[in-house]
Amino acid sequence: MGSSQAWKNRTAVISGGSAGLGKALALRLAQEAANLVIIGRDPDRLKDVQEQALKLGACSVCSLSVDARKLVDGLPESETLRDVLAVQGCDLLINAVGKSDRGFIEQLTQEDLVSQFELNVLTSHAMTKFCWSALCQSRGVVVNIASLAGIVPGPGMGGYSMAKHALVGLHRQWRLESQSSGVHFLLVAPGPIARDDSADRYAELVKARQLDPNSQNPGGGVSLHRIDPVELSRQILRAAQERKPELIVPGKVRMLAMLMAIWPSLADKIIRKKMKRS
Repeated sequence: MGSSQAWKNRTAVISGGSAGLGKALALRLAQEAANLVIIGRDPDRLKDVQEQALKLGACSVCSLSVDARKLVDGLPESETLRDVLAVQGCDLLINAVGKSDRGFIEQLTQEDLVSQFELNVLTSHAMTKFCWSALCQSRGVVVNIASLAGIVPGPGMGGYSMAKHALVGLHRQWRLESQSSGVHFLLVAPGPIARDDSADRYAELVKARQLDPNSQNPGGGVSLHRIDPVELSRQILRAAQERKPELIVPGKVRMLAMLMAIWPSLADKIIRKKMKRS
């Protein structure tokens, strides 16, 4: 499908843009001739995405190797990003940093939970605060990449579901409080996304915590089709352009979330069945 060019010459800042869905979004924006600011922690991955984005037609690409949790005044990487924002502004901020987990709650340490919270919640908070002035000037869009695990819980997902629920709460709170700023907030909650390493990405963790081998699969073994990241990127950018409040994929999970609120025992039963657990 051809590019819409809706983001042509507009500046998109993507945290977690060197891998996974963040990378897919960066490359889709490149096809729309956007100015890209890609943030990640792996310099080699950043260089690779930068080269691909320029070949696909990005208007400009700036890549920064920085831990998004540590964006504070005075650090060289922070000042570089601040300088870029001062010149190019920010029309679109995509918070795509995140890390999944496997395990049952009773197995997790405080350190496990803090790590999940930092990566899945505090990075989005830090990035949004850092870019806030530029976003207000452009009346831009903030896209927070959550998960279906942040809409309904998934057994055996470790601290991931907890953290993504917290991200959904942060997002909705900010959305309610930001109306006068002109900044729009889009929540994206997708199911399992197809990736090359899906089969063994969590194999060691599942073995160490003595979990069902099925738990290492996307979504912890949830019975859902894996989502094409390229098609999902197209949907996300269209929803951001149309300033929609939320994008949940697949949309039928909204009904399960409603059921969780009004008939939790039945919702739990459905989730356990979907997760192939008793």
